[in-house]
Amino acid sequence: MDDKSPQDIESPVERPSHEEHLVLIPQPSTHPRDPLNWSLRRKYIIAAVLCLASFSGAVAPLSGQLNLADQEKLYGKTKIQESYANSAALAGMAAGPFFFAPVSHLLGRSSVIFWCVLCTLICQVWGAVMTHPNDYIPFIMSRLFSGFFGAVPTVLGPRIVTDLFYLHQRGRAFTVLHMAFLFGTIAGPTFSGFISADAFFPVEFWWTVGLLGFTLICCFCFLEETGFDRENFERNPDIPQSLVANRFATFFFGQRVVLPTTWKETAKIGVTPFLIGICPVTIIMGVFTLISFGFYVGVNALTPVWLQKPVAAGGYGFSLKQNAAFTFCHWIGIIVVQFYGHWLNDRLPLALARRWNNGVWKPEYRLHVLWIPSLILNPIGLGIFGAALQYHLHYMVLAFAVFLVTIGSLGSVPVTVNYVVESFTHYPAEAGIVIGAYRIVYGLTITFYINPWVAAVDVGWVYGMMAFFAVFSFFFVMLLMWKGHAIRKIQFFHLASSEEGKKLMG
Repeated sequence: MDDKSPQDIESPVERPSHEEHLVLIPQPSTHPRDPLNWSLRRKYIIAAVLCLASFSGAVAPLSGQLNLADQEKLYGKTKIQESYANSAALAGMAAGPFFFAPVSHLLGRSSVIFWCVLCTLICQVWGAVMTHPNDYIPFIMSRLFSGFFGAVPTVLGPRIVTDLFYLHQRGRAFTVLHMAFLFGTIAGPTFSGFISADAFFPVEFWWTVGLLGFTLICCFCFLEETGFDRENFERNPDIPQSLVANRFATFFFGQRVVLPTTWKETAKIGVTPFLIGICPVTIIMGVFTLISFGFYVGVNALTPVWLQKPVAAGGYGFSLKQNAAFTFCHWIGIIVVQFYGHWLNDRLPLALARRWNNGVWKPEYRLHVLWIPSLILNPIGLGIFGAALQYHLHYMVLAFAVFLVTIGSLGSVPVTVNYVVESFTHYPAEAGIVIGAYRIVYGLTITFYINPWVAAVDVGWVYGMMAFFAVFSFFFVMLLMWKGHAIRKIQFFHLASSEEGKKLMG
C-alpha cells in the first residue's frame, strides 16, 4: 500500500549547513510522512497559517476594547461595566481550550482549528448586530463565545510546533506563534479604534469578519494534520492523495486522518490539563505567569478607561482616535520582543548547554532568557505607569511605561509556554492550555476590583504594588533554575517527560 502523497515526494528533508553540528532531537523516522522529515518550506507554510489563525482568533474577541463611549450611550452602562466585555472575552479564551483539546485528539487539530475559526466569525457577526439598548447581556455573551473559539488555534499550536520542529528550533517557533496571538490582542483594538472612530461601533466587528474569512480559506488550503506514530507505521491512517479528497478528509471527516483513538483515551486527554495543572512545576511557573503577565492584561484592559476619562476625573480626556494611536506603544514593544525572542530564545539556552553542561540539554536553560524582561523591565514599567497616573504626568510617560510593560510581560510568554511544554513533551497542547489559563485568569478579574483597590491605596500604589509583586514572582523562576530537575520529577500519573540529558552537540 502506497500512502505517499505528491507533497511527500516533492518535499525532501532540508537541513541548513549551520545546523549540521547539532544532534536532531527528537530523532526523525525514515518515513516521508513524518512531519520532521517535511521540507522547511512546507513547515513554514503550515506555521504561517497557524500564526494567521492565532492572530485572527485574538483580534476578534478584543476588537471592541476601545470604543466604550458608543457602547456606554447605547446600553446605558458605565465604562467599567462596558469593560466587562473584555473580561468575558478573556474568560472564553481561558475556558475554550479545555473543551477543544480532547475534541482535537478525536477529530484532528487542523479540523478543530478550521471549525473554531468559522465559529469565531459567526460570533463576530453576532456581536455586530447587538444594536438594541436591551442587547447588553447578549453582547457580552458574544464576546465570551468569540474568545471561547478564538483562542483555540494558539493553544493547539504547541502540539503542531512540536510535531514539525526539532528542539533547537522550537524557541523561535514558539516566539513567532505566541507573538502572532499577542499582536492580535493589540492590533484588534488599534484597527477597530481607527475604523469606528467616526462610525457607529458595530463596524469594529464587521471588518474582522473579512479577516476571519480569509483565514478560513488559508486554513482550508494549507493546514495539514501533523500527528504521526514514528514507532508503529501501520497505525498511521491512509491519507487521500488527491487535493479535494485530502481537504474534505481533513476538515469534514477529520477522524479519517488522525491516529486511531478511543473515547477512553479522549476522556483521558480531557482530564490531563487538570492533572498537569496541579503538578508542582506547573504551579510554580503558573504563579509567575499569573502575576507577570496578568499585570500586563490589567494594564492593557484598563488603559482605555484611564485615557478616556475626563481630565477632571483624573484621566486624559482622549478621543477614540487618540486612544487608538496610543496603542502603537504596544506595537513597538511587541516588535522589540519579536527581535529579542528570535535572537535569544534558542541561541542563549544552546550556548548555556554548551558552556555549562558539555552540550547536554536541560529545559531550565530556557528560563535564563527572562532575566532582563521579567526582573528589570516589567517592574520598572509598572512603577512608572502608576506614577504617571498618580501625578498625571504627560501621556508620553504613560506610553513609555506601557512600552516597558509590554516588553517585560510579552517577552515571558513564549519562554514559559516552551518550558512547560518541554516538561510534558507527550502532552504539549494540554500543557499549553494550562499555562495559558494561568496567564489570563488574573487579567479577566481585575476590572471587578480595581476601583476598590484604587480607593483603598490610590492609583499610584496600585501599580507600585504590582511592580513589587512582579519582582517577587521572579523568585519562582529562580527556584526552577535552581531545582527544576527535582521539581519536575514530582508528578502525577507519570505525565511528566522531557528531553533532559540528551546531547545536543554532535
